[in-house]
Amino acid sequence: MSRLEPGPFKELIKNRCGLHFEAANEQNLLRALQERLSSLALTPEAYLNRLFLQPEAFQELVDRLTINETYFFRESEQIALLVDHLVPRFLQRRNETAPVRILSAGCSSGEEPYSLVMALLERHGASIESRIHVMGCDIDSTVLAKARRGCYSEFSFRGVSPTLRDRYFQPEPTGGFRLEERVARQVTFHPCNLLSDSLAAGLGAIDILLFRNVSIYFDPPTRRIILGKLATLLHDEGILMLGISETLANDLGVLRLVEEQGYYYFVKDSAPAHSVPFPASSRPLPAVASAEMVSMSAPLLPPPPPAQAPAQASARASAQPESSRFLEEVRQLLKEKRYDEALIRLDSLLAQQPDHLAAQLLKAHSWLLRKEYQTAATLAHEVLARDSQSIDALILLGLSAKWRQQPTEAIEWFRQAVYWRHGCWPAHYYLADLYRHNGEMERARHGYRVVMQLLSGPIKDCGIHHLDLEMPMDEIRFLCEYQLARIGGV
Repeated sequence: MSRLEPGPFKELIKNRCGLHFEAANEQNLLRALQERLSSLALTPEAYLNRLFLQPEAFQELVDRLTINETYFFRESEQIALLVDHLVPRFLQRRNETAPVRILSAGCSSGEEPYSLVMALLERHGASIESRIHVMGCDIDSTVLAKARRGCYSEFSFRGVSPTLRDRYFQPEPTGGFRLEERVARQVTFHPCNLLSDSLAAGLGAIDILLFRNVSIYFDPPTRRIILGKLATLLHDEGILMLGISETLANDLGVLRLVEEQGYYYFVKDSAPAHSVPFPASSRPLPAVASAEMVSMSAPLLPPPPPAQAPAQASARASAQPESSRFLEEVRQLLKEKRYDEALIRLDSLLAQQPDHLAAQLLKAHSWLLRKEYQTAATLAHEVLARDSQSIDALILLGLSAKWRQQPTEAIEWFRQAVYWRHGCWPAHYYLADLYRHNGEMERARHGYRVVMQLLSGPIKDCGIHHLDLEMPMDEIRFLCEYQLARIGGV
């Protein structure tokens, strides 16, 4: 094996700790291996042998392979659910007999468990300190050392207001911010391998277990094994919460999925009060006739647009899906949440081609994912100025408004998207969800049915050509059926 072949390394890593390197992720592995071979002046065979025999060498490689980009109050909606509903429920059950035990599995450099402590202090005051026990665990020893130091750069605060940051951090003379001791002492950190039989050592029984934005590293069979091991850590009424976008992909029959306040998590045995279990079986959805689809949407929309002029059609033809390797690499960076790297690449392309439509849209999407909603909206408006029928731009504007808690504005943007492209099922889905939250159940039912109708036959062009919204069709069907069962639409 004088030539570097990734196969034996992939097998060793997967068997030892479950990390899965396929497709674009394989390139990350190859880069790390080539760097280590060059640095150590070893052949692939010698380095593989070292990994087998020296645990510290294997750990050093794993530390290089894991993506540890995170920030405080990431997916803050879930943190609010925990702080406002789930933790108080456990506190009431305990009646001060024992602290509520919370574990952040795959905690990286500590932003998640520290965010939980800060949010709990904000909501419940200093009295909460003696009633919770927060832990973090990760396979990467380097990031655990950083978590224990509690010193962070400005980059970790992109989801935090300056007021909150100043309340819990002190500026360092050399730059960055150091976490105050009253928060730091609330969290203990532990090294762990999620596939290890000794996973539970030192952790004890857990009430609330967070495994957010970690499952992307594992294939489905490995995820099932890990979920089974995590389930053994939970109390009988314990809760497992994954990231918002990955929860449904991990409904693998290990734990039971429930919904509360519009968010999903798993329970071990009996669902906590107020959570809504997904029905074990549901009746088939009735067919939705095309006439119903037209009659329901007609009052909301203006008359159909006039036929496109040849120049307009030519302009739109140039906005067809890009297949270049460069843009695919950018999309992969966005999937891996490496937003800064994606923006640097996009800016380099736009410096040469300022009118590159796909790059402009991906740049707007990058800012949206970084929660810089106004910047994303400004860039999307620039695209609309060039192409008033850009479904990608309309979706970005709708999401920006939705995440800024401006549902009326979001509805208008999504309505424009379905006006130009009725088959845009993501826009229909977002509309249905917004109507449901607004209490407009008839429109919500109609919207979910339209989505089911659109996804039940051959999938046509939905008009989104450049964005990857990470909306797997099977999961969207699942959600539509779930909501229709809840609001009486089946």
